[in-house]
Amino acid sequence: MEIPKFDFLWQYVKYWAEKDPEFPLIKFKWKKLNAREFKNKVNHLAEALIDMGVKKGDRIVTILPMILEYVLIYIASISIGAICTPMDVRFRPADYRRFIKHTGPKVIFLIGKARGYNIAKTIKELSSEFNPTINYRIVGRDEFGDPFEDLFEKTYNLSAELEKTRLKLNPNDGALIIFTGGTTGVPKAALLSQRNIANASYLESTYIGERLESIGVKPRFKFLVNLPPSHVGGSVEILATGLAGGNELILQEQWNPYAVLRATQKMKIPIIGGVPTMFAIILSLPDLDNLDLSSLKIAVVSGEKLSMELLTGMKERICSSILNAYGSTESGPEVTFTEIGDPLEKLAKGYIGKLLPGQEIKIVDEKDNQVPPGEQGEMLIRGSLTIPGYYNMSEENKATFTDDGWCRSGDLGYMTEDGELYIKGRKKFIIRVGSYTVLPSEVEDIVVKHPKVSMVAAVGIPDKIYGEIIWLAVVLEKGQEIEENEIIALCKKELADFKVPKRVIIENEIPITRLGKIDRPTLQKKIIQSLE
Repeated sequence: MEIPKFDFLWQYVKYWAEKDPEFPLIKFKWKKLNAREFKNKVNHLAEALIDMGVKKGDRIVTILPMILEYVLIYIASISIGAICTPMDVRFRPADYRRFIKHTGPKVIFLIGKARGYNIAKTIKELSSEFNPTINYRIVGRDEFGDPFEDLFEKTYNLSAELEKTRLKLNPNDGALIIFTGGTTGVPKAALLSQRNIANASYLESTYIGERLESIGVKPRFKFLVNLPPSHVGGSVEILATGLAGGNELILQEQWNPYAVLRATQKMKIPIIGGVPTMFAIILSLPDLDNLDLSSLKIAVVSGEKLSMELLTGMKERICSSILNAYGSTESGPEVTFTEIGDPLEKLAKGYIGKLLPGQEIKIVDEKDNQVPPGEQGEMLIRGSLTIPGYYNMSEENKATFTDDGWCRSGDLGYMTEDGELYIKGRKKFIIRVGSYTVLPSEVEDIVVKHPKVSMVAAVGIPDKIYGEIIWLAVVLEKGQEIEENEIIALCKKELADFKVPKRVIIENEIPITRLGKIDRPTLQKKIIQSLE
């Protein structure tokens, strides 16, 4: 099936609604919308946003899991030129304070509670620090914010204004902010354009769809959507890709291995995707082999270099056909893909496939000189999926993007003479906890404020399930004592759970380089050796 190529994601919503209005496009728990109903809901909400005074370039923050309300807000927002800014429900006060102040939203859509945490209470307590003109809308009933549902009670009669607004949009306009660890410094507000989102969705939907069709899967298949909206994999790679392909989308509030496998078994879903951590968790389930996963035809994995052990387990116990991919928030959700049938041994050596159409890559040395095929260096990427830059972060833009549009990935790899790409490792010391990137500074900035703490350093330590876990080395002020649990409790209060250290160790000193910077490789090596 040929998928049309559009410059805006909302155009896919319109296209599929006109092509097959009764198609069961989206489902979340008991809520179901066909393609026509979904388009009408998006348009109604878009008119509501216009009525609220939302204009092109305004930021709309969401603090929601992957639920139907988020999907509607996301598509409606970017369809009128606003910039959707999803924040994780696992964030804590320090995260929300930093990110909301940075983006300066016009509207915040939030949920009352998620995973047992009272988000509405937290945002209410923080709201005095934010712009007083922010409009707060709550999904569900809560004491803070106006009800989201009320926006659908009113008739706005703004269809002409909506059409006029959409005609003025440019594919290069900003549409989505995803906060990412990047490779250096503080968390970065990656600004994806309308074209970035639409083109990534088109390319991935086409690539995967063609390969599924080649092995007998009919188009417009069922598709699980369960990664966080705050992750490019959630909002673009899965959700937007599913919308572009006109698939039947099954929303799941959060990723859960049993929920994924049971839905796959019950609904005969043909594809499963995730980061290596997710597949490692699935393979660790004691009753995995009791589930019928025969409907699975392709498993897509991305995010880290793969081990032979993981690949063998996936092939033997989950799905026999594996596609490996590579990308990032900045360079594009996926800019390379392997092929069905590529040897597992090749993937285990770091093979990440060949470039998707419209993408370029070059491998450079430390002086930015391009190296010959087969020689290792930093991977620089440029193309239709590469973001224009970070939102209001000029210094970070200079560090990550070259004047001629190349994105510095921070990853090391090499390319063969026939264009095959291999990844070998990371250049910078970000920490990858499952599908999340964590900057050491995010943890360190919280703990170093403790009056008993003199110096801190966070590093990633290899973990069989999560890829890496955070260990925190702490040097105390002279004569002070502190318990590990006290520091962990402080982090739990202020940070998302995936940023909380698994271990805290008290050290007399932390190794530093001759330039006075934390010597993370030495510290990491010391901790790993102590575990052997």
